[in-house]
Amino acid sequence: MDDAFKNASAMGDITLFYYNINKKDDTKDAYATALGGSLKYTTDSSKSVFASATFHNSTPIFKHENKNLTKLFNNDNNADALTVLSESFLAYKTEDTILKAGNFFLNTPLINKSSSRIIPWSYQGATFVVNDIYKSSFQLSYINKMRNNTTDSYTNESLDGEFNNITIFGFKHHPIEQLDVHLYYYYVPSLYDSSFFQVDYKNHLKNSDMLFCLGFQHYKTFDDSDLYKDVDLLGFRTGIFTDNLDITLNYTNNRGDSKASGYGGLSKIYTISMISNGRGADKAKTWMLKTNLEFEMISKHSSEFSIWLANIKSDTSEHNSYYTHFRHNTNNFTKIYLRYEYEDYKQNNAKDAHYLRFITSYEF
Repeated sequence: MDDAFKNASAMGDITLFYYNINKKDDTKDAYATALGGSLKYTTDSSKSVFASATFHNSTPIFKHENKNLTKLFNNDNNADALTVLSESFLAYKTEDTILKAGNFFLNTPLINKSSSRIIPWSYQGATFVVNDIYKSSFQLSYINKMRNNTTDSYTNESLDGEFNNITIFGFKHHPIEQLDVHLYYYYVPSLYDSSFFQVDYKNHLKNSDMLFCLGFQHYKTFDDSDLYKDVDLLGFRTGIFTDNLDITLNYTNNRGDSKASGYGGLSKIYTISMISNGRGADKAKTWMLKTNLEFEMISKHSSEFSIWLANIKSDTSEHNSYYTHFRHNTNNFTKIYLRYEYEDYKQNNAKDAHYLRFITSYEF
């Protein structure tokens, strides 16, 4: 027992997050600055049994307006400072398996922690993962409560309403170096079930270091309840990847009438920028062109500049989105991130909006 604490590890970060929302309707304008970060403590994880706890904090500083709309703080308490115990689990592991029980993060297409704010989503229950079986991994997770990123309370409230429990069956397969297959099924008897399938293929072009990619997604709900959740989303992606330049063309078509929101966090579909995405209801069809350029602006400092263009059209609205970001890593510990997006609505200019985020963090 003494060795478990003697060889324990601690890590964390300090983050400054500024968010400004500027809309045609001034009553929906918002801006705020948050100072916070995380601290994680883990007993000796080389042991079969170990424990881990993670705290996150996001505190408002400086002037602000409608800070609750930024979703940076505790919206259960007038958007004041938010401190959460985001992880607190006991784990048992072998060479190829790990079992966690308690509060933990998940990384699945429809239930995940989301990295869009300082405070992540987290989940309560148990999760079991088996790795490296015939180039495959299997996941079985049971969730009885979840906590969103604007509260410190674990409840039975998901993005689509109240649930009793959620069971996740996950399967990942990597049959050859160029191919990845992901399949998830979400069993939620009190709401609706969902399946998510994704296959991605990458291969070098002949006599070239350039990678060519193809991808396919299918996200479908199965709902016999009064909620009438109807998602039937197809996604496609193609593009090229070089050592410093990525260009992808992404398309999604939600043939259902409901928003493709998932249960917790942010659903992971191909057409996602900072704000605009292809998750929309009313049979949303989305095209998104993404270009990312990596470069060394200062010696031994990595930088990235991106421009993404999108068109989102549904039965009830249509808008274009213009997104750009600049990311700079001054060293292995300090990051600077500037993000901007403009949404231009065709039928209703009153919905036009500008979004600006500045984020800097120091990891330790």
